[in-house]
Amino acid sequence: MCTGLIILVKEGIKTKLPVIILLSGEFMLELTDLADRLMKLNTLNIYNYILSQFFGLMILTVIYSNYYIRLSRELKWIIYGYAILALIINLLYVQDDTQVTFYSNIITSIIICTYAAFYFVKIIREGRADRDMFIVNIIVFLFFSIECIISTTFNFLISNHLSWVAPIWLFRGLLLLSFYIAFINLGCGVGKIRIR
Repeated sequence: MCTGLIILVKEGIKTKLPVIILLSGEFMLELTDLADRLMKLNTLNIYNYILSQFFGLMILTVIYSNYYIRLSRELKWIIYGYAILALIINLLYVQDDTQVTFYSNIITSIIICTYAAFYFVKIIREGRADRDMFIVNIIVFLFFSIECIISTTFNFLISNHLSWVAPIWLFRGLLLLSFYIAFINLGCGVGKIRIR
C-alpha cells in the first residue's frame, strides 16, 4: 500500500486526488492499528474501525460522484450528514471492548454497495465499461457485502476463539488487500480516464 501510494503521489495528476486521499487515510488507520497491536493495547482498533467506516463512506461518495455515477448535491449532503451522525453515535456507544456493535455500519456498507450496483446498471445501459473501473466496483461490492455481514456479527467475531473466526477475518483481509490494490491500479489510470 505504501509503495502504491508513493507512486500515485509521484505521478501528481490532480484528478486522482480523491484516490490519494482514500489511500492515505486508510494507510494512516492501518499504521495506527499496527502500532496498537504491537504495543498490545488492543483498544484503538475499535476506534479505528469506526473512523475507517466514516472515512470510507465520505471519500467513496466523492470518488463515486467523480468517476462513476452522478450523485445530486442534496443526496451527497444527506450521505455526509448520515456519516457524521453515525460517527458520533458509534463513538458515544463504545462503552467497553467486550460489547461492541456497529449496526449503523450495515447502512454504511449498503450505501457503498448501492454505489457499485448503480455503476453496474450504468454499464448495462451503456453496454461498455472501463476494465479498471469494473474491477474496482466488483471488489468494492464484495468487500462491503462482507463488511455488512461482519457488522451484524461483530461481537461474535471479536470475542470467540480464533479457530472459529479466523477464516472470516482472513477472507476479509484478502478482500481488503484487493480493495487497496484495485484503487492503486485505478489511481495509476486516472490520468487516462475522462472525468465528467
